Amino acid sequence: MELLDNIGETLGGIWDTATAGGESWLNSWFDNEAEKVASAAPEENRKPQHQEPAQQPTGQPIYTMAPTNTALMLMGGGFVALAVVLLLRGK
Repeated sequence: MELLDNIGETLGGIWDTATAGGESWLNSWFDNEAEKVASAAPEENRKPQHQEPAQQPTGQPIYTMAPTNTALMLMGGGFVALAVVLLLRGK
């Protein structure tokens, strides 16, 4: 009987140690993941684009042309082509 009691106490101690170690490992893992999520906030880690212009791999800034409205240009070209066709057809 004494042997079974000793084995039971030993196994119980091993189990308690394993569960306590597992619990502390799990808590530290959750804390680490929470820190990763908190530090991934883009508003805190990135500069707004208007303060940091686009750059080439050499570090030189990229100068862009004035923005154009592509749809408006396509419609204007279509109207010009239509007018040319109508004028040529009338002759």
